[in-house]
Amino acid sequence: MGWDDERVREHVRHLEGLLGRLDPAAGTTVQALVDLYGEALDRVVRLAADAGITPALTGDELIRHLLLMHGLHPEAPETRVRRALDGLADFLAKHRTSVEFAGIEGPAVRLKIATEGRAAASRPVTEAVERAVLAAAPELERADIEAPAPEPVLITLDQLRSSV
Repeated sequence: MGWDDERVREHVRHLEGLLGRLDPAAGTTVQALVDLYGEALDRVVRLAADAGITPALTGDELIRHLLLMHGLHPEAPETRVRRALDGLADFLAKHRTSVEFAGIEGPAVRLKIATEGRAAASRPVTEAVERAVLAAAPELERADIEAPAPEPVLITLDQLRSSV
């Protein structure tokens, strides 16, 4: 077929809309087919591991999506989250923001985000980080983001007098 990634994304969105309108019997049939494809994909993953070509599979967006959907991705969620954060390095540097991976607890990834010169990162930055890590590890339900406490601001009497 030779679809590019954008065409695949469009097709997935269309398919998700169609699946939501299926009657229960058709839904059961689709689930049986998905289970069969999942078993076949599991075998492909094992063969790829034996052949040493797993990175080629996990590097493809569509295959990576299918591996995640079937719970077959060979990399741990932590590895995928760290890679997603590495992929944001230029974006974070542009916003003078740093993100520290603090672990995974149950369904949540814990992150510490700090922005140079301010206590909390801007909302668009935190949302971009959250989207990236949850896309990399969709089995996680949420990102718990910690920001440093605001530093106290010291205003001297001289500064107050000079502004009056």
